[in-house]
Amino acid sequence: MVLVGGVFITSWSSIFIRWCGNTSPLIISFYRLFWATVLLLFWENSPLTKWQLWRQLPLRARGLLIAAGTLLALHFATWIASLQFTTIAQSLILESSHPIWGLIFSWWWLKEKPRWLAILAVALGITGMAVSVSVDFTLSFQAFIGDLLAVASAMFVSIYLLIARRLRHTIPLSAYLPAVYGSAAAVLLIAVVFTGIPLLRYSFPVHFWMFMLALGPTILGHSLLNWAARHIRVYHINFVMLGEPILATALAYIFFRELPPASFLPGALLVLSGIVVALWEPLKAVNK
Repeated sequence: MVLVGGVFITSWSSIFIRWCGNTSPLIISFYRLFWATVLLLFWENSPLTKWQLWRQLPLRARGLLIAAGTLLALHFATWIASLQFTTIAQSLILESSHPIWGLIFSWWWLKEKPRWLAILAVALGITGMAVSVSVDFTLSFQAFIGDLLAVASAMFVSIYLLIARRLRHTIPLSAYLPAVYGSAAAVLLIAVVFTGIPLLRYSFPVHFWMFMLALGPTILGHSLLNWAARHIRVYHINFVMLGEPILATALAYIFFRELPPASFLPGALLVLSGIVVALWEPLKAVNK
């Protein structure tokens, strides 16, 4: 239930981003992570207590924290960049390959061997995403670069969630999240400075919706996904995350009257079927 709630909340990201107007995606990503870091520093215990926890961590654990933040920043950056090279349909489908990477990496790194139901869930989910966006593949070198960026984005988010699971017994979530979000914000800040994008000159409504992105989809949504990663297999989280673009499309119709293609409904049903199969597998395992 926490996982499903997290995906529902993160689905509002595209709505809040749309209300930010033409603001640079790097600026939006930076501020959502910056405010999330600031707010989470005061969650459960003081920043000083968190600092002491970070200092007591083994060097390897601190390295993994920084790696998780870097991966989160790279996930945002490559996903945004892929849309500048390839079609939305191709980018969406290839970025939605993260359940496959989550399954492979979980097997290799965490020794969580998938069952046949997990493989069926992958097939249903990826097929559903392809049907729902009426896939239109474009053959060009530029599109190929965009495809690689979309796949890289899927790999980054999969490894990011794996680290959350790997460190579940090493550091409490209240100290883990601000460290990861802070690392990601620092990486994005470097990218903003390097590209010369203005950091402060934005209207109050834009700053408000970037703050809401931090409060809702990041602090509540992504944090719930990180919490779930500490309790269930990572590739199950990747499966349920396939529901995010489906929910986002439904919200876009409600708020902006953006009508999805006729293939959206059958594709969404296939995706939801894959999610049900993915959630059914751990229930069967627990019953054993």
